[in-house]
Amino acid sequence: MPPTYHSIAYAGFEVANPVTLDAISALVARTALPAGATALDIGAGAGGVSVALARDFGLNVQAIERYPDMAEMIRDRAQASGVSDRVAVVAEGSATALDRLAPADLIVALGSTEPAGPGIRSAAAIFMVLADRLASPGWLLWGDLTWKGEPPAPLRQVIGATGDYATHEGWLAAAEAAGLEVVSAEIAPDADWDAFFGGADARVRDWLDANPDHPSAPSIRQRADLSKATFDFGRPYLSFGLYLFRKT
Repeated sequence: MPPTYHSIAYAGFEVANPVTLDAISALVARTALPAGATALDIGAGAGGVSVALARDFGLNVQAIERYPDMAEMIRDRAQASGVSDRVAVVAEGSATALDRLAPADLIVALGSTEPAGPGIRSAAAIFMVLADRLASPGWLLWGDLTWKGEPPAPLRQVIGATGDYATHEGWLAAAEAAGLEVVSAEIAPDADWDAFFGGADARVRDWLDANPDHPSAPSIRQRADLSKATFDFGRPYLSFGLYLFRKT
């Protein structure tokens, strides 16, 4: 399988987002879900969260990841951690997976692209769909970009190519409109932002330096340059919010 930007950039991370696994685990602990409860990890990325849910909390996890290279990374990580029996990798889009696997005791969606399905992009619509796929009671662990304020129009346009993001207050209002109780809401520290985006860029640059003639190098370099330019410019306007919501 040829390397991609994502498989190179995220290989060294447990969480493929600017938030720590400790912060995520602290929120999962608040759910007090029993071992054997069902969790759906949408856009499971590097697989560290799925593995932690199974290893540390005894949950049965469906790791939903549509990109084949990332799905393979999750399988390898689950096997290396001895939790392959509790982490099933679902290599398909979120819409069909949600329809087939719901209801879930816990849904995790961290930086996921269109986690409720193609074309469902507003905060309110996403939370309505995810809440409907939860058991009662059930939990939604949500993390995504937040606008600190009104960004320049070009930045909103570029960021909007992958998702419609809200302010911190906007995410909370959308969750409450979907009938979800806000249990916890926090903004990740700037240090987590720097560690993630800086670390991802450094890994890709190291790979490019070591593989200048690889057939995939031009496309990976182009993606790396775009990502760095976007998030360097967007740093004053963006943060990452981490939320725990409860459906009663």
